[in-house]
Amino acid sequence: MSENAVPLPYEVQEMTTTEARKHLPELVNMAAYGHVTTVLVRDGRRLARIVPEEDAWVYSPAWQEKLRQAEADLDAGRTQTFADDEEFLSHLDSIDDQAGG
Repeated sequence: MSENAVPLPYEVQEMTTTEARKHLPELVNMAAYGHVTTVLVRDGRRLARIVPEEDAWVYSPAWQEKLRQAEADLDAGRTQTFADDEEFLSHLDSIDDQAGG
């Protein structure tokens, strides 16, 4: 996984590999049941992650590219604002209609 991967918006902690070795069962439980990602660090370098299995998809290259594209769209102002939920849902319906759905 790349160093600049975009994480999910849940708790991420860093821990040295030495410390993680002492607490591995806890770290696994925190990932599995608490949605906590632990980044393992040695000599100041991030080496690996303990990630909840159901959330691992976000680190796939395809999804990382989608996240980067979304951030670029936000940075470039390529966004649309809606007055309310109904306007937003109507917009989604029109996109669906255009796509033939």
